[in-house]
Amino acid sequence: MAFLATRHHRERLVLRPLPERKRSRSAVWSLRVAGFAPVLAGVSLLAHNIGMVDTPAFLVLGACVAIIALVGLVVIAAALRSLWMKGTKGGRSVIAALFFSIVTLTPYAIGTAAFFANPRQNDVSTDLVDPPLMESEARLTAVNPLAVVAADLRDGYPELSGRRYKAPPEAIEQTILAVAEARGWQLVSRRGRISADDELFFEFSYRVPVLAIPGVIVIRLADEGDTSFVDMRARTGHVPHDLGWNARLIASYLTALDFELVGIVEA
Repeated sequence: MAFLATRHHRERLVLRPLPERKRSRSAVWSLRVAGFAPVLAGVSLLAHNIGMVDTPAFLVLGACVAIIALVGLVVIAAALRSLWMKGTKGGRSVIAALFFSIVTLTPYAIGTAAFFANPRQNDVSTDLVDPPLMESEARLTAVNPLAVVAADLRDGYPELSGRRYKAPPEAIEQTILAVAEARGWQLVSRRGRISADDELFFEFSYRVPVLAIPGVIVIRLADEGDTSFVDMRARTGHVPHDLGWNARLIASYLTALDFELVGIVEA
């Protein structure tokens, strides 16, 4: 009987509370650091676009944003290790931090790809031997400005070329100005007069969309008698590499000019 009593005896089940999971400090800091990068990027872009920050300072701020975002990735890696090895809390913070880091670093990744995919230059012209000169360059008297500019240009985009139209300059001039105005370019100077000079120069200022980095464009309209020839040159300041922007800008403008002149002149 004693054996049966012992056999049917069961110990009481005691429920012990599980140890409380600690919150990962690295997860908290990953969200703080990664979340600060896009805020700084947005404020910097806004300040640069409205003129509160000049371009050199904006470029420094852009570098700071990239560094902060990269530091955020390092902290995210530390937070993931803490979550995996110690079972700490903070998974949602890490996911949010990773999202902010990806959003911030994606433009830099695209820019890096464009950096290696395009020639390293910030001055592009359709004519490398006799490039259109900007007004500030044309005023130089101590040296031959044409030789200096031509020596600095690189043949990175051989596919770019000017346009020849079977029409006098007076038939093309207004269309050139209209296409430029439609793109938001500001006419800053004009050199030459129709019927008095063989070449007309139109100089425009523009800003790269979103980044608002300033640039200069010169369009030369040459009178060849029965035909007119249009050359272009675009230069972006403050940066040694335009990431292919100026070449795309020239190609896009000349294509738009061709389209606007259909039915008016013969290309």
